[in-house]
Amino acid sequence: MGRSWRNFFRRSKEPPEETSTTAVEAPEEESPEVEELAAEPTNGAVETRDGVEEAPIVEESTEDVEAPVEDLPVERVEETVEPESREPEPVRARETEDLEPTFVEGIPEYEEPEESRGWFGRLRNGLSRSRESFVGQLNAAVAEFKDAEDEEFWERIEEILITSDVGVPTTAKLVSELEQEALEKNITSGKELRELIIEHATRILGEPVELDISYKPTVILMVGVNGTGKTTNIGKLVSFLPGKAMLAAGDTFRAAAIEQLQSWGERTGAEVIARERGSDSASVAHDAVEAAKVSGADVLLIDTAGRLHTKTNLMAELDKVKRVIERQLPGAPHEVLLTVDATTGQNGLRQAKLFHEVAGVTGIILTKLDGTAKGGIALAIANEVGVPIKLISVGEQIGDLHPFEAREFAQALFGDL
Repeated sequence: MGRSWRNFFRRSKEPPEETSTTAVEAPEEESPEVEELAAEPTNGAVETRDGVEEAPIVEESTEDVEAPVEDLPVERVEETVEPESREPEPVRARETEDLEPTFVEGIPEYEEPEESRGWFGRLRNGLSRSRESFVGQLNAAVAEFKDAEDEEFWERIEEILITSDVGVPTTAKLVSELEQEALEKNITSGKELRELIIEHATRILGEPVELDISYKPTVILMVGVNGTGKTTNIGKLVSFLPGKAMLAAGDTFRAAAIEQLQSWGERTGAEVIARERGSDSASVAHDAVEAAKVSGADVLLIDTAGRLHTKTNLMAELDKVKRVIERQLPGAPHEVLLTVDATTGQNGLRQAKLFHEVAGVTGIILTKLDGTAKGGIALAIANEVGVPIKLISVGEQIGDLHPFEAREFAQALFGDL
């Protein structure tokens, strides 16, 4: 059991029959030079560099920046500002040969990726806390189930689901559908009700979706708040991607973020585009897209600085990074993946909604499912955000990241009923 990585990647530009996202095809010919996007740099504000002649690629050393990203003021972004007269800083794609590997604390040792064999067991183990908590309560309730017309029973089910981060709207929808079908089918046993719960949870979680890598290069923008696992999951995902992958260290504010991505690049053989700490992340994205086009990379994954979804200026900065990428490569980014920490519960749901409004999220990576007793958050995200869950992570190892499949998740979550 388990969805294969081989059928997770969409390599043809033909859209699937059923999908919740719409891929935008890039024109065959590169568009004429676009107008420059620039803003006066002020303590971390985005400064774009479109239209700059291609420079030799050089990596610069990193140095500490004391102010965290949340405290950096951002100027209002102006669409057309005269370009600065100073020469652009050279950037170089990171060479991974002849370098001694640097190991950043918190990154697991590299392992050769495994196929889906054993994945269902990993998933069940990762969801064990959830099964022991709210599924345990459901067990007790379902054991007493005898009559679908028992209103007290359904009220108890609602209470359990709401306290397990399924959320009020999703709980109301799920319980209403369960009650109606239980009455229609005259269900009177806990076993039958268990199968009904799995079936309806699968419907809410949605049909399997693909990760679109049908462009060359395909640009994947990784977004999310600090601590959700963006950089780690870039390293995991690149281990499964077909073709030549390139990474861009666009998180230029968090301490050791650049080094962490470079370490993943060394372990997986992926080239890394990086600048010094505190540099403009839009410039990193600009140079990375150009390098990917020149080098013939198949997929470019761009890391971004973690930002609170409630910080308006920082979210505007993320929007600017996205527009810079689109100006460099029309139609890009082709995927915008948001990492959501399952342990944050309803706050993670709020993050998903706001990031989707700003960045046009095409898929969600739900992480740290092994660290929460409230795995029901997946149901709330799938039902209320309108963006499919594409990947889930139940641990720190590479094999703990996997394409999301609704029915196996529902079975792993409610399987002990």
